[in-house]
Amino acid sequence: MDKWIVWDKKFEVGYKRIDDQHRELINIINDLHAASELGDLYNSEARDKFKIVLKRTVDYATYHFATEEKIMKAVHYKYFKEHISKHREFSSKVLENVIKYTNGENVDMDDFIVYLRDWLFSHIIGEDKNFVDELKNTLEKMKEEDERLK
Repeated sequence: MDKWIVWDKKFEVGYKRIDDQHRELINIINDLHAASELGDLYNSEARDKFKIVLKRTVDYATYHFATEEKIMKAVHYKYFKEHISKHREFSSKVLENVIKYTNGENVDMDDFIVYLRDWLFSHIIGEDKNFVDELKNTLEKMKEEDERLK
């Protein structure tokens, strides 16, 4: 089966742990997209499968954001508050749609999945690349300082 989203080097931020997590998020969104094509997402077995992948999406995004935020805090990232604000906005929108869907309300899941993809791409290329650039600079300065103190 062809993947809906294919990883591209342009999405690499240059920090392996975060790049690996971004790849996994893309894999999960691909799984969500595939699950959305299994049938009626409101009245069938497809709904159960879709809900499992939807939960995995939420859980992994939460884990990923926690990882990034822990690193940001450790290096005193200057745009920490702004960056986590983006994470919270995203999480809030996702949770809102998940709750509506779980309660049987009509949610256009195709639009929702496109939103997940587009937000992730935009966030990686924008905020995450900026964060990792600063992270690398901070780590390099710390290394230079350690060398100087030896």
